[in-house]
Amino acid sequence: MNMKSSNKNLKELEEAFNDIFSFADEKDQLEIDAKILMAKFLSQIQETADEKGLKRNELASEIGTSASYLTQLFRGHKLMNLITAAKLQKALGIEFDIKIAGKDKFANPINEDTIADHLDKWYESNRTGSYLKVVRNLSTPRHEEEGSEYEYSVPTSKSFAS
Repeated sequence: MNMKSSNKNLKELEEAFNDIFSFADEKDQLEIDAKILMAKFLSQIQETADEKGLKRNELASEIGTSASYLTQLFRGHKLMNLITAAKLQKALGIEFDIKIAGKDKFANPINEDTIADHLDKWYESNRTGSYLKVVRNLSTPRHEEEGSEYEYSVPTSKSFAS
């Protein structure tokens, strides 16, 4: 193989590689991002289920769905919704935390009043009352590393009872 042919093959290989990671439109990119996010989440679910000795069909039974549906989620054929996440949380006896990470500091860090305002507006529009009591149970944001991460506790169904 001569040098010219080798360079051509490398260029073709590079183009093929780049095509794998390029998307036709933003919708395709968002779908991939959603599947990656779900895979990260489900890997933690699987680890917890394994630690508890729960098989997938047992976990499916616990959350009132089929083992086939869970398999479709774990294979990335379907996207998981937050109702299923809440059911998994309850079935596994765990609590999920949400972490927002970024390179830059937040210009306006989220605080309890901001969360309360948004939730009150949402609940008023749904005529289900105020959510302020639950918001007051939120912990104060913890700044873990200068400008890179903020962590907020998310109330669980146990928080609603207090």
